[in-house]
Amino acid sequence: MNKSFLSVLGGFILLICAQQTQAQTDSLLTTSKAPLINKSGQKTVLDELNEKKNKIKEAFSSKENLKKAALSGVSAGAGLSSPLGDLNTDGLPSDLGLKVLKSRKKNKKTVNKFSRNEYEGIAVTRIANRLGSGDKVTVEEFYVLKAYQAPSVYVRDIHWFDYRAHRILVTPIKDKDYAQILHGPYRRFKGEHLEEEGYYYMGTKHGRWEKYGRDVDGDEGLMDKQSYDKGFPAESEITYYDVAKTKIKEVIPRMHGHYTGLYRSFYEGGQLKEEGNMDDSVRVKLWREYHQFGSGSRTKRDIQYGADKYEAVEGVVLREYDNRGKLIYENKNKGKKEEEQTTERF
Repeated sequence: MNKSFLSVLGGFILLICAQQTQAQTDSLLTTSKAPLINKSGQKTVLDELNEKKNKIKEAFSSKENLKKAALSGVSAGAGLSSPLGDLNTDGLPSDLGLKVLKSRKKNKKTVNKFSRNEYEGIAVTRIANRLGSGDKVTVEEFYVLKAYQAPSVYVRDIHWFDYRAHRILVTPIKDKDYAQILHGPYRRFKGEHLEEEGYYYMGTKHGRWEKYGRDVDGDEGLMDKQSYDKGFPAESEITYYDVAKTKIKEVIPRMHGHYTGLYRSFYEGGQLKEEGNMDDSVRVKLWREYHQFGSGSRTKRDIQYGADKYEAVEGVVLREYDNRGKLIYENKNKGKKEEEQTTERF
């Protein structure tokens, strides 16, 4: 068999292969009457998309499935692996959790004992929540209790994640089935820049919290820092009813050597007795007193003080209620606009 014959035979084979390849390409480009299952029995792209769509519908069809999805990382495009498959991670910092500012100083007296699956001996689950899109995307990386536990009755601001709204809230928890208490490390990024970090303990700020940003010269660095002890400023003066220090009597806020912040006192049974803000040892804005028990409402009196420490005035009773919530006194001549009360009236 001479070389010229082999050359002709090879060219003929190449021509047949080219024709078959073209036919296959034409078949792939044909969209009319496309079968859902091809002759080989393999699933098409359309089948796979429909299956994913059905999984998503199933995941969000009930409270239980919605909760499982959230705890698996399905939180506003979190970019985590989940029962629905790997989610899109476009827009997330490539080294999320590794970027640390050069100016950041580590706290040597750490109060936090954290491992991947637990914090302070309590099981936790990681969540990454993305807000916005593009270069200005905000990413929150945090942990929540794996099983719901009621937070402390002594702390007003409890931080929890609502996985219906994909938001961290500091409002009273009305439906614990949708609430996950923050517990463990927290970090917030703006684009690729770390903005804030700290720890939560049972929904309360705990240990050292730091905020970062740019100064007037455009340099990045530490902008603010605060220290907390399970929801209270670390310097706060706390008194107790019992030797074991389980029943709080009074919390006097103290920050940077000044009595400033939210004051709270409690009955021995744990019910809130009085609360209000202090500005350098001076009572300011609206203060509220409570009955220990009440059938309709526990609010006892609302008392108005000056706007800040420079307007130190004697408190004026605005209104008073009995333990059934009935108004028994109202100041008709208060003469000034009262401050808004941000907490709910019990």
